Amino acid sequence: MRGRCRKKVHMKPPKNPQYILFGGTFVLANKLQAMGDHIVDGLSTKQWFLLRNTIGLPNDPPPTISRIAREVDSTRQNVTKMLEVLEREGYVMIMKNASDHRSLGVCVTSKGEERMKQAPKLAESFFSRLYEGIAPEDCETAGKVLLQMVANLQKMQEEQREK
Repeated sequence: MRGRCRKKVHMKPPKNPQYILFGGTFVLANKLQAMGDHIVDGLSTKQWFLLRNTIGLPNDPPPTISRIAREVDSTRQNVTKMLEVLEREGYVMIMKNASDHRSLGVCVTSKGEERMKQAPKLAESFFSRLYEGIAPEDCETAGKVLLQMVANLQKMQEEQREK
């Protein structure tokens, strides 16, 4: 039925904090993406993240799609699809690599750079509301926990590849 709101369901959080971190990561990622998609008009959260990381890479020579994929920890195919959309919108240019014609380089256009200059201003209110009521030392601890979890997952991926 159209126009009807879903009833909010409040679940009791599990007692084990590890379960909260695990499941909460998925909930947080979904909510961040849903809200973040409305911050920078014309760019999804994932496109913004990809563009931001591409700008941060050395551009002489332009970074390859494979390099960008490693940087954002995604597959080459997924990054290629997102870059093709960004290229259609005029934010990036994808071209053959001058030294290796088998790989593709990516340059952020002036339109893409301008869009990224606007993003911090647009995100300021979002971030202040997102971190409302969270002490700086708690943010620091949470950051350390997330980085350690990422490192542990990377180690698990490497072990899995070795099998």
